[in-house]
Amino acid sequence: MELGLSLAAVVQKDFSRSFLNQIELGRARPSTRTLQIIAERLKRPIEYFLQEPNSSSTALELRLAEAATRLRRGDGERARDLMTELLARPQVAPDMRARAQLILAEAMLKLRDYPAALEILQTAIAASEVSRSWALSVELYDRMGLAFYQQRQPHEAGRWWDKAINAYEDAGLTDPLLKARIVGHRANLHYVAGEPREAIAGYQAAIAAAEEVLDIQMLGGIYEGLAMSYQKTGDLTRALDYAQRSLRLFDTLQDVRMGAQLRNNMAEILLSQGRNAEAESLFLSGAEQLSRVGDRDLLPHLIAGAAEAALNRGDQALAAKRIGQALDATKATSDGLAELAARRVAGRVAAAAGEAEKAREHFERALELAEKLDSATDTSRVAFDYAEVLEELGDERQALARYRQAYRAGQTARP
Repeated sequence: MELGLSLAAVVQKDFSRSFLNQIELGRARPSTRTLQIIAERLKRPIEYFLQEPNSSSTALELRLAEAATRLRRGDGERARDLMTELLARPQVAPDMRARAQLILAEAMLKLRDYPAALEILQTAIAASEVSRSWALSVELYDRMGLAFYQQRQPHEAGRWWDKAINAYEDAGLTDPLLKARIVGHRANLHYVAGEPREAIAGYQAAIAAAEEVLDIQMLGGIYEGLAMSYQKTGDLTRALDYAQRSLRLFDTLQDVRMGAQLRNNMAEILLSQGRNAEAESLFLSGAEQLSRVGDRDLLPHLIAGAAEAALNRGDQALAAKRIGQALDATKATSDGLAELAARRVAGRVAAAAGEAEKAREHFERALELAEKLDSATDTSRVAFDYAEVLEELGDERQALARYRQAYRAGQTARP
């Protein structure tokens, strides 16, 4: 065999030597998984083993599988490129085209290209409804809900998720994973509505709906939702437990962005417990991972978090250096939450350095962004930090006004 590999080295424990011989002689057709194993061990692309690499259904199935794997690992760009190339081919079967459109839409959501994702989903939904492919329609309805949810349009997201679950039941579908995904997504609506206990019940219902056949990615997402919901109820022990479970699963999937997001969430919990060194380590670990893959939206959150941890430890110089980096990083993203997070911490850092006017500028900008994003939780947090700084500066009248603002916003955000 080529590369100096023996038959035993290729087959290992995955299949027999006689079966490999039959494949070599053209007397047996390997499964897609077997073909992947052989290709990996012979260091050949899959297409090398296909008679018609540009048009065979096996080649296209492998492209779909590779794109799905890339998505699970957080590589939206590669998944997008694979599906764009596949959809550009002539004579792609309708079912395969629809599946490719679904993956392409998910890739666009991962890349935050919402207009493109919505356009792809609308096209695919129209085709699936005409062909009465109800299972696919339900999948597409669910992704449409996710697209609106990610754009912070919970009411429209809820409408699509209701449509998905109703279509699932009307069609008599029996896919527990699909049902669990929809139920889990609907639980997110309770979380953003400030109803963490209802969200917890929803996530637990999603686990039950899956009938013990959850996939890793879905379970990781549900655990993340449980972590955030328990954090809102004040049960930080359970919040950390579920965050750690979720992190292990997404690290297994090699999803760098989700891993960084979970490190950020866990670090925030640790900060609230005064465990600054542990929080700082998580913030920096997440930032390092994101820097390697070029993710720009979450990076400012992590750097700002590391700055706040350093400030809480009393290292003002390091905090100032990091918050400068965080503010610079916000220039590469259009995510208002990233700038909001950096501005809030920058206000604290400036105040600690005795730069009162600069601190006011940062806090005012953070409050402006929180109002624009309609985030009562962020408004409460920024206003409270601002009030503490104003009190230290001796501006008791303005401090009292900000404390009141923090309280009112907190009441709005409270379940």
